[in-house]
Amino acid sequence: MSALLIGGLKIAFVALLWLFIALVAVVVRHDLFFVNAAGEAKALAHSAAPNPKRRGWAAQRPRLVVVDGAGKGDTVPLQGEIVVGRAADATLDVNDDYASGHHARFYRDGQSWIVADMGSTNGTIVNGLRIARPTRVGDGDIVRVGRTNLKVVEP
Repeated sequence: MSALLIGGLKIAFVALLWLFIALVAVVVRHDLFFVNAAGEAKALAHSAAPNPKRRGWAAQRPRLVVVDGAGKGDTVPLQGEIVVGRAADATLDVNDDYASGHHARFYRDGQSWIVADMGSTNGTIVNGLRIARPTRVGDGDIVRVGRTNLKVVEP
Protein backbone atom coordinates (compact mmCIF):
# COMPACT_ATOMS: atom_id res chain seq x y z
CA MET A 1 0.00 0.00 0.00
CA SER A 2 1.21 3.46 -0.68
CA ALA A 3 2.11 5.94 2.05
CA LEU A 4 -0.59 8.31 0.82
CA LEU A 5 -3.33 5.68 1.26
CA ILE A 6 -2.10 4.74 4.76
CA GLY A 7 -2.02 8.43 5.75
CA GLY A 8 -5.56 8.92 4.46
CA LEU A 9 -6.81 5.89 6.41
CA LYS A 10 -5.18 7.21 9.59
CA ILE A 11 -6.89 10.59 9.16
CA ALA A 12 -10.25 8.90 8.48
CA PHE A 13 -9.85 6.70 11.58
CA VAL A 14 -9.05 9.70 13.82
CA ALA A 15 -12.03 11.62 12.38
CA LEU A 16 -14.38 8.69 13.08
CA LEU A 17 -12.97 8.38 16.61
CA TRP A 18 -13.67 12.09 17.28
CA LEU A 19 -17.17 11.74 15.85
CA PHE A 20 -17.84 8.82 18.20
CA ILE A 21 -16.58 10.82 21.21
CA ALA A 22 -18.79 13.78 20.24
CA LEU A 23 -21.87 11.53 19.96
CA VAL A 24 -21.17 10.01 23.37
CA ALA A 25 -20.85 13.51 24.86
CA VAL A 26 -24.20 14.56 23.34
CA VAL A 27 -25.96 11.47 24.73
CA VAL A 28 -24.48 11.94 28.20
CA ARG A 29 -25.42 15.64 28.21
CA HIS A 30 -28.96 14.79 27.15
CA ASP A 31 -29.33 12.12 29.85
CA LEU A 32 -27.98 14.36 32.60
CA PHE A 33 -29.80 17.59 31.84
CA PHE A 34 -33.00 16.78 29.94
CA VAL A 35 -34.39 13.31 30.57
CA ASN A 36 -34.36 13.45 34.39
CA ALA A 37 -36.05 16.85 34.57
CA ALA A 38 -38.75 15.82 32.09
CA GLY A 39 -39.29 12.52 33.90
CA GLU A 40 -39.75 14.30 37.21
CA ALA A 41 -42.13 16.82 35.69
CA LYS A 42 -44.30 14.02 34.32
CA ALA A 43 -44.24 12.16 37.64
CA LEU A 44 -45.27 15.32 39.51
CA ALA A 45 -48.07 16.08 37.05
CA HIS A 46 -49.60 12.63 37.63
CA SER A 47 -49.16 12.62 41.40
CA ALA A 48 -52.10 12.51 43.78
CA ALA A 49 -51.87 16.21 44.66
CA PRO A 50 -55.02 18.01 45.76
CA ASN A 51 -57.16 19.09 42.85
CA PRO A 52 -57.34 22.90 42.77
CA LYS A 53 -60.49 22.72 40.61
CA ARG A 54 -62.35 21.04 43.45
CA ARG A 55 -64.88 23.47 44.89
CA GLY A 56 -63.46 25.65 47.69
CA TRP A 57 -59.91 24.28 47.72
CA ALA A 58 -58.22 27.24 46.02
CA ALA A 59 -60.33 29.83 47.76
CA GLN A 60 -59.65 28.49 51.26
CA ARG A 61 -55.90 27.96 51.39
CA PRO A 62 -52.94 30.24 50.82
CA ARG A 63 -50.36 28.47 48.73
CA LEU A 64 -46.95 28.71 47.14
CA VAL A 65 -46.89 28.07 43.37
CA VAL A 66 -43.79 27.39 41.25
CA VAL A 67 -44.23 29.78 38.31
CA ASP A 68 -40.83 29.33 36.68
CA GLY A 69 -38.29 26.53 37.01
CA ALA A 70 -38.02 22.76 36.85
CA GLY A 71 -41.17 22.10 38.87
CA LYS A 72 -43.33 24.69 37.11
CA GLY A 73 -46.93 24.31 38.24
CA ASP A 74 -46.13 22.59 41.54
CA THR A 75 -48.21 23.91 44.43
CA VAL A 76 -47.73 23.55 48.16
CA PRO A 77 -50.23 24.86 50.73
CA LEU A 78 -48.84 27.55 53.03
CA GLN A 79 -49.34 26.13 56.49
CA GLY A 80 -46.99 25.77 59.41
CA GLU A 81 -43.40 26.13 58.26
CA ILE A 82 -42.29 25.52 54.66
CA VAL A 83 -38.63 24.89 53.85
CA VAL A 84 -37.66 25.35 50.20
CA GLY A 85 -34.47 23.81 48.81
CA ARG A 86 -32.83 20.83 47.14
CA ALA A 87 -32.61 18.62 50.22
CA ALA A 88 -34.78 15.51 50.42
CA ASP A 89 -36.32 16.70 53.69
CA ALA A 90 -37.34 20.11 52.27
CA THR A 91 -41.09 20.72 52.16
CA LEU A 92 -40.76 21.98 48.57
CA ASP A 93 -37.89 20.31 46.69
CA VAL A 94 -37.07 22.70 43.83
CA ASN A 95 -34.54 20.51 41.92
CA ASP A 96 -32.45 23.58 41.07
CA ASP A 97 -28.64 23.48 40.95
CA TYR A 98 -28.51 27.14 42.04
CA ALA A 99 -30.58 26.53 45.19
CA SER A 100 -29.08 25.38 48.49
CA GLY A 101 -30.23 22.26 50.31
CA HIS A 102 -32.21 24.39 52.78
CA HIS A 103 -32.46 27.67 50.90
CA ALA A 104 -35.40 29.61 52.35
CA ARG A 105 -38.08 29.22 54.99
CA PHE A 106 -41.68 30.45 54.96
CA TYR A 107 -43.56 30.84 58.25
CA ARG A 108 -46.44 32.86 59.66
CA ASP A 109 -45.99 35.42 62.44
CA GLY A 110 -49.70 35.88 63.17
CA GLN A 111 -50.24 38.78 60.76
CA SER A 112 -48.69 37.64 57.49
CA TRP A 113 -46.30 35.21 55.86
CA ILE A 114 -42.55 35.74 56.34
CA VAL A 115 -39.74 34.45 54.10
CA ALA A 116 -36.24 34.11 55.53
CA ASP A 117 -33.04 33.11 53.77
CA MET A 118 -31.36 30.17 55.52
CA GLY A 119 -27.77 31.15 54.73
CA SER A 120 -27.94 30.14 51.09
CA THR A 121 -25.02 30.77 48.75
CA ASN A 122 -27.00 32.67 46.10
CA GLY A 123 -29.44 34.41 48.43
CA THR A 124 -33.20 34.74 48.32
CA ILE A 125 -34.82 37.45 46.20
CA VAL A 126 -38.27 38.93 46.86
CA ASN A 127 -39.81 40.97 44.03
CA GLY A 128 -36.38 41.57 42.50
CA LEU A 129 -34.60 42.59 45.73
CA ARG A 130 -32.18 40.34 47.62
CA ILE A 131 -33.23 40.03 51.26
CA ALA A 132 -30.84 40.19 54.21
CA ARG A 133 -33.40 39.55 56.97
CA PRO A 134 -36.84 37.94 57.28
CA THR A 135 -39.28 39.75 54.99
CA ARG A 136 -43.08 39.87 54.85
CA VAL A 137 -44.66 38.49 51.69
CA GLY A 138 -48.24 38.57 50.53
CA ASP A 139 -50.54 37.76 47.67
CA GLY A 140 -48.78 38.06 44.29
CA ASP A 141 -45.23 38.43 45.63
CA ILE A 142 -42.55 36.56 43.67
CA VAL A 143 -39.78 34.84 45.63
CA ARG A 144 -36.72 33.67 43.68
CA VAL A 145 -34.80 30.67 45.03
CA GLY A 146 -31.85 29.86 42.78
CA ARG A 147 -33.37 29.95 39.27
CA THR A 148 -36.84 29.01 40.50
CA ASN A 149 -39.59 31.62 40.92
CA LEU A 150 -42.30 31.01 43.51
CA LYS A 151 -45.52 33.04 43.76
CA VAL A 152 -47.43 33.56 46.99
CA VAL A 153 -51.18 33.14 46.39
CA GLU A 154 -53.57 34.05 49.19
CA PRO A 155 -57.39 33.93 49.12
